[in-house]
Amino acid sequence: MHDDLPRCPRCGKRNPPNVSECSACGFEFIPHRARIRCGHCGKRVPADEALCPNCGRDPQSSRVPFTLRVSAIFFIAILIGCGGWIAVRALIANGASAPSVDATPTQLIQVLVVVATPPPTAFPIITAISNATPTPTSRFSPTPTRVGTRANNSPTPSRTSTPPFYPAPKLLAPLNATIYAGADALIALEWQSVSASGLRENEWYMIAFTFTARDGKTATRNGWSKETRWQVNKEWYADISTSARTINWNVTVMRVEGPDPLSSPRAPGSPASATQTFFWK
Repeated sequence: MHDDLPRCPRCGKRNPPNVSECSACGFEFIPHRARIRCGHCGKRVPADEALCPNCGRDPQSSRVPFTLRVSAIFFIAILIGCGGWIAVRALIANGASAPSVDATPTQLIQVLVVVATPPPTAFPIITAISNATPTPTSRFSPTPTRVGTRANNSPTPSRTSTPPFYPAPKLLAPLNATIYAGADALIALEWQSVSASGLRENEWYMIAFTFTARDGKTATRNGWSKETRWQVNKEWYADISTSARTINWNVTVMRVEGPDPLSSPRAPGSPASATQTFFWK
């Protein structure tokens, strides 16, 4: 049986024991020898050598004992482990206490402002009145007055509030020189309110129009509105001259002394706005 014979490490052929070289490839069999590192030069040498082949000294003369080496390695491992544990704890503590990137630190600063008040330049003058003779006053009126009536019959004038005079309205739409086409065009005029609370009960916005009529003369039309918007009457299209289709318009606040602004007396409550133009072709 040749299955238990050692194989050659180079060619794999089995060789009988106790031979110094392979019969197939001539590989020299070297018995395994324990090796150590020389304590002087650091080269690895057989452990049973008395002298180092490299430096010629005793390789074990300056070697540290095994127990001391094991103790030093164990102590160094403990130091490394403790240092790593301390470093990890420090990183965890810094990560827990470090503010987040998104958080904006808020710093409360209290500022005390001390204002020096200058001393008064003038002191009040107190005038002492001496030898003042008190004027006796009667506890009862010599002329009895009936309860519920005035002492004198002169009427008390009543104070009436005058409405404010508004600023001129500011026109918003349409833009100046806007062109509209056809009798069915929707022409909506808009302006800015002159009062945040709106107009009073007797106040109206009067929209004044000026254009050239069919007979070539200048004609005017008026529109009335409580709101800041008014739509042009489509029937006016037929009143405008065919050759001059320009319409000028502005807005004024009017105070009316009656329910109907067309037939009641009225007075301006603001200046007229700036005049703008649109074309109705």
